[in-house]
Amino acid sequence: MRIKKYILIANSILGLLIALVPFVLFPVCSTLKPDGSHMGCFYSGIFITVMGILAVIFSLLALKAKFSSLFTLLSACAGLMCWLVPNRIITLEGDGWICALCSMENHACRADTMPAVCALISVLIVLSVIYLVVNFVQPNK
Repeated sequence: MRIKKYILIANSILGLLIALVPFVLFPVCSTLKPDGSHMGCFYSGIFITVMGILAVIFSLLALKAKFSSLFTLLSACAGLMCWLVPNRIITLEGDGWICALCSMENHACRADTMPAVCALISVLIVLSVIYLVVNFVQPNK
């Protein structure tokens, strides 16, 4: 069925846009901490970029794979992680770094980057759910 193919292509494009948002389209904060290290939003930007690339890979795999529903679900999960980790619902940190957003509402990560990411992942997740429903209703087409 053509609609499935179009949804997967749209998901690939959305994943690419998600990957480009943090450093190209709507860059995260570029200032450093007083000690010279990066702020948490820089690491969140890296995380969002990686998850966007994974969404592209999973969507492209879903075009060719036998288990396309699984890859579509993984693509939606990668998109969802782009919201959960920077907002610290799921904490991701290491020795001297943490994925988070700045505490200031007027910083670029909160004012520009995350609204764009949220809009893109919302569309990605809705399209993935539509794909899963269509695939469930008409599995062999």
